[in-house]
Amino acid sequence: KAQGIWAQAARLQACWQLVCTLATMWAIFVWSVLPTGMVLCIMLASGQSLAMKLASRVLSTPIRINAFQLSLASAMSAFCAALVGLTFMGLRRAETRVESVKSDVLASAMRQDSHQMNSAWHWGRNFYITLLGLALWLTAWRLKVLVDAGQLTPPKSSGHRVSTLMRIIYMLLSALAFLCADVPLCRINYNLQLAFWVTPVKERLLNNIGHCETAVLATAAGPCELFCKSAKELSQERLNTVMFTRNQHVLGRFAAELFDGTRGVEQGEQRIEDLFKRKTCADVLRSVDKSNQLVNMFCIFCAGLSIIGAFSCLANAYSGESNAAPAPSAPPQGNEKKD
Repeated sequence: KAQGIWAQAARLQACWQLVCTLATMWAIFVWSVLPTGMVLCIMLASGQSLAMKLASRVLSTPIRINAFQLSLASAMSAFCAALVGLTFMGLRRAETRVESVKSDVLASAMRQDSHQMNSAWHWGRNFYITLLGLALWLTAWRLKVLVDAGQLTPPKSSGHRVSTLMRIIYMLLSALAFLCADVPLCRINYNLQLAFWVTPVKERLLNNIGHCETAVLATAAGPCELFCKSAKELSQERLNTVMFTRNQHVLGRFAAELFDGTRGVEQGEQRIEDLFKRKTCADVLRSVDKSNQLVNMFCIFCAGLSIIGAFSCLANAYSGESNAAPAPSAPPQGNEKKD
């Protein structure tokens, strides 16, 4: 028995070391391969001669394997492509296992489906990470080829340039647009957090409501007491979501608190207690993720408009050219042929 226990411990330790190694590998990929590819793409597409030449030289760095030689661009593209294929096959296998576990009643009862779904999620995440890396390095490789061929060159300077004052004004307008976008983004973030952390639990509780439709927290007993406690915990999770989201957005928090003040609503534990005193647990649970869809759509529209305006102002500040019409060309000199 002791030998069996030690063998099991050794296997668990080996599995843990493998998990740590894989986690370290993906962390290195995320924090080195992806940022490097993105920076090189930005440099090649910047339109600045020095940045474009430097990025092209970096991507042309030779990598020699005996007599075989590759450039950094082709080597990293091949590396990312290989990882895309491996992670895709791992994702397909994980999805197959999830389907097989879901069809097995005993495995579902033992909650093995959660482990398989977690594995499938990690394989899917890794697949899309490697796919992004492949797209970045292929783009950088293609831009390098265009730069080396002289088809992608810095823009020629024009006679009409935006003054320094106008550049500053464009940058200030861009910053203002980004700040304005923080208000609708706060609500969008809040709804996303609800959809991930609150709504799935709410649906599961409502599906198992049983005869607790009219149960009240103060008088609930038996299974209904557990149901009401779960509903209250979910209400607390909603409050945590509200506080977390507001802490991530400066102007969004100010706007949300101002909106609550106009309605006479104060977020906190006391509001949750008052709701459970006035309503049944089922009613509180049904409204725990309630949100105005028209306001949500309006916030999405405003956020998109603000972000587009911010990047448009940045583009005008960066381009350095005005939209002034060119001066009319002088008429050709010399004798003209008359009819």
